[in-house]
Amino acid sequence: MPRASVETYQVCHHQHWVYPRAAGSLPGAPYLLKILIDNQDVTSQFDTDKVMFDSVKLYPAGLPFTSVSASSTLKNLCALLFDQGLRTHSPGPNGLPGGYPVRLSAKGAEVVLPPEWSLDEAIKINERAAQMDSIEEIKDDGTVVFADYTYNIMKESLGFDCKSFVPEDSESLAREQMARFKELIEKYK
Repeated sequence: MPRASVETYQVCHHQHWVYPRAAGSLPGAPYLLKILIDNQDVTSQFDTDKVMFDSVKLYPAGLPFTSVSASSTLKNLCALLFDQGLRTHSPGPNGLPGGYPVRLSAKGAEVVLPPEWSLDEAIKINERAAQMDSIEEIKDDGTVVFADYTYNIMKESLGFDCKSFVPEDSESLAREQMARFKELIEKYK
């Protein structure tokens, strides 16, 4: 079947990439998936949990996550700059949590959901998945609050005591966290 005959709509979070690939990640994050072949909904013909799990494993072993992120970013940037009207999947369109089906053009990112899905439902699904990926919530002012289990692991294993942060502190906190990781490595050399 030609690739052009297949279209998917996905509401899913970074957690869906991490879980099949990283030890210690939590299973069972919620998502929405719709599969169309020649504009016919065939979703019910698939085990969508298996599709979500197995599709992540299609990436070659050892391929860094940053390579996937970079290639996706370039695809999306080209669609925006060259007004392509590209229908794709993108993280964080218009500041929303998680990933959504979108149309990218010079006007920006337009979330494009099937009529049976509401934007409110999609946001709630991504927020619940984020909780399994260490983020309890992102407040209206942009403050990121870590889930308790994440906070406790970082504090106990690294001595990194950070329950929440604002975006402008990201770089300094990332540097602190890297320094703590280096200390941990030195401890066990």
